[in-house]
Amino acid sequence: MDATLTVTIPAHNAAGTVATAIRSTARSLPSDGRILVLDDASTDATAAVLRAEARRDSRVRVITNDGTPLGVHGAANVLLEESDTRWVARIDADDISLPRRIGRQMRTLTRGDSDVVFTGAWFYGPSRLAVEPVPLLSAGPRSALQELLLNCPFIQSTLAADRQTLLDVGGYRAVPAEDWDLFMRLALDGVRMRRDAIPGVLYRRSPKQMSAQDEWKSALRTDAATAEVHRDLCAHVIGEKLDAYPALCGPGATRDQVADARTVVREASRAAKEFSPPERISLAVTAFGLGKRLDGWYGTDG
Repeated sequence: MDATLTVTIPAHNAAGTVATAIRSTARSLPSDGRILVLDDASTDATAAVLRAEARRDSRVRVITNDGTPLGVHGAANVLLEESDTRWVARIDADDISLPRRIGRQMRTLTRGDSDVVFTGAWFYGPSRLAVEPVPLLSAGPRSALQELLLNCPFIQSTLAADRQTLLDVGGYRAVPAEDWDLFMRLALDGVRMRRDAIPGVLYRRSPKQMSAQDEWKSALRTDAATAEVHRDLCAHVIGEKLDAYPALCGPGATRDQVADARTVVREASRAAKEFSPPERISLAVTAFGLGKRLDGWYGTDG
């Protein structure tokens, strides 16, 4: 297997944004790096845009799904299978890779103390001028376990990883939070994950995003497969198989599930003291915010 890097980009009806995603990635890509784009059954001008980008930069390769759209998890798995390099990275077709992102992540991966590396991000949109910086907080392999119990602490569009590590756990599954589900399974498999404090991606927010839809939120709360993975991770990290996932995802959980969620929050707050200041602050702030959210959904006695 080639020991270089492939940046993967799933693209469905992304004609207006995918060229920027490709070009911003290419600017920080090593000369022997590659960009692999999947046109996932687009019905707009995505195919024409991708052909132009491939002519413009020989590092860009395009594959096409002409059938039914594969969706987020299916497209991600095809891109993993089609990549033939040791290292893979990800950016979504509507996001922008910031300068030096890839170089920093590759230096971390080749250092040998991490298997999957993420970066922070700046959020922008829905208007062109709406840019929101986020705190520059890092996470290491141990604090990441605690953060994964609370929510999905990593932005998928910032991922860089050993490709075989992702394949060994079966890649992505057809669940609503396919990223959180994958990252928890990686944690259970002993994979070392790290988040760099420096933002590596401009992450676009839009009212049309799947995660903003009520139907998706309902499916997230009732997803039995990911709930089971979360219970397993609770047992691994806390020592107790807590049924906290439904309450952590929103209103509608049972009283016992809410109680388990509050236990997870308390344990994470307690564990925060064990880590370096950036990791401690990240975990403590996340736990505090999630506790307040539970209060809003269920009341302080719920």
